[in-house]
Amino acid sequence: MEIVFAYGKCVFAHPRVENVDDMVEMMNNEKISSMLSARRRVITREFEIEWINQHQNDHTFSAYDCETLEYIGNCGYNEIDGGRGEIGITICEHMQGKHYAKDIILGLVRYGFEELGLDEIYAIVFSDNVRSLNCVTQLGFQEYARNKNILERNGIPVDDIFLSLKRGGNGA
Repeated sequence: MEIVFAYGKCVFAHPRVENVDDMVEMMNNEKISSMLSARRRVITREFEIEWINQHQNDHTFSAYDCETLEYIGNCGYNEIDGGRGEIGITICEHMQGKHYAKDIILGLVRYGFEELGLDEIYAIVFSDNVRSLNCVTQLGFQEYARNKNILERNGIPVDDIFLSLKRGGNGA
């Protein structure tokens, strides 16, 4: 594995085919996939291998524990435009609750500001994804927009919340 960068207890490398089975399991986990998209879809092994191959030269990474090199999940920049970049992270269910999200996000923030020269980093989080919302707000991200009622889950309307962190500003 060729490590691109490290932060806290995580190392970041481009996605690897060796982790494809973990990726397929993670992306087909309803609890995880429901927090990523309003649309339900089944991810095949072939689709995931193609996704891995497409992200060998961009700003998409797999995160690993820095001591054990155990696969944690995927993360990176979904979109970069005009000095702004959108981050996203997905963590395997069995790796959740182990406090990796903070280091993954802070690693992406540092990479975005220092390596990519971004002025602003943003994330889009469903309003019912309380753990993710708490994590990004604790790291200094601030809400700047909201798309109301983009879906309904368990009879409750769910919003898309847009949160940002500016270079040298709110938290960075």
